[in-house]
Amino acid sequence: MTSSQKTIFRFFQQTVLLLILYVIASLVAGVKFLSADDPLLTVLPYNQAGALANVLLNLTVLTGLIGGGLYLADQWRINTVALRLAGIVWTILLILAVLAGLFGLLVGRNLLELPLVLNVVLVVGLLLVLATVLTSIRVPMVRLWTIGLLLVIVSILIGLLPAGDYLQDRGLRALAVGLQMNIAYPLMALTLGYWLMHRFSDLTPAWLEQDIYIAAGLVLLAGMCLTFARVQDAADWVTTIGKFATVLAPLLYLLVIARCYPALTQRNGTHTLAAHWFTLSLLLFFLAFGLVAAVQLAPAIRPYTLGTRLTDLQSTLTLLAAVVMSLGVVNQAAAEMRGQNWRVTGLTPFWLVSVGILGGGLALAAAGIVQVYLERLLSIGYLDTQALIVPLYIGWVMGLIMLLLGIVLYALGFWSHRPHRG
Repeated sequence: MTSSQKTIFRFFQQTVLLLILYVIASLVAGVKFLSADDPLLTVLPYNQAGALANVLLNLTVLTGLIGGGLYLADQWRINTVALRLAGIVWTILLILAVLAGLFGLLVGRNLLELPLVLNVVLVVGLLLVLATVLTSIRVPMVRLWTIGLLLVIVSILIGLLPAGDYLQDRGLRALAVGLQMNIAYPLMALTLGYWLMHRFSDLTPAWLEQDIYIAAGLVLLAGMCLTFARVQDAADWVTTIGKFATVLAPLLYLLVIARCYPALTQRNGTHTLAAHWFTLSLLLFFLAFGLVAAVQLAPAIRPYTLGTRLTDLQSTLTLLAAVVMSLGVVNQAAAEMRGQNWRVTGLTPFWLVSVGILGGGLALAAAGIVQVYLERLLSIGYLDTQALIVPLYIGWVMGLIMLLLGIVLYALGFWSHRPHRG
């Protein structure tokens, strides 16, 4: 491996490790829902474990997308000095974030839990990554990936803006989270997906470079609709646009899938399972945006679903969809670094991860629907409702266990087939 590939490979290693830590933190947090009391209250209470799980998942997404984008840009030209610094800063950030979560230093804003100091370190790391890829900005895929990276930075800065009151804080948080999850992450993942299509299909690079702009436009439009729908107490025109999200988002993501479908039917001789992970990622993105988000953000339904497990499901599926795309890139890149056209991790981890995410997601969706019916429609108390849906939480935990087993097997295969250091 070259020196730049060694640094990029470290991002891949961190992605896999962070995903394992996330699932463990989610299992610890899930213990809270399996009994009336929190059995880990004195060791790692739910709010602390839940915040740590959110941070770990968000950092897993960023680390995987950054590693994939850097590998993509490295096919042309990158700033090796900035890359080396970015690798150092990112490693420090990950260590500090995990320690902050374990010691209860994360703040209480859902999906924006990092404290100010770590957000500053995060922005510095992202700016170094930006400086790394600017030398390849003329490449269409790198350019779109960079736009997604810039949107991530903007979303973090929006989340740091001071709010005058609770309503303003809620609006800023909705805008920051929506910009990040609905637009930035999907755009970066889509770029990596098109790079994967170039690897596992017979579609020409010229067609892919032209088509990616159309697909990116569809993703941006769908993301804008869903982001506007998240913002409450906004101007009338924003609310009006948000109402169309329930119809537009599914249609737009179906169009994206339709544009990607030819790559799955015109496969070449690539044996790295990149197409499998790519397909799973598309499915998860459609479920997150085309189904769960569109339904729960409908104006007539939103008052009942807000704050339920359906809200958790949408954010989790979105982030895991981006992670799965990164796992496909890790699979493909590791094989290329070894100079081999063969599987790095095998089918068993793929199916365990797939069944774990989809099965656990189905259980969480059922829990959210039952919660809406019992708590919001029948006015049954929160604690009584939680006790009644424990069997569904057990299904969710079983899905997490399968996901953990799958990603551990993935990690073992990834490590055993790691490239030889040159």
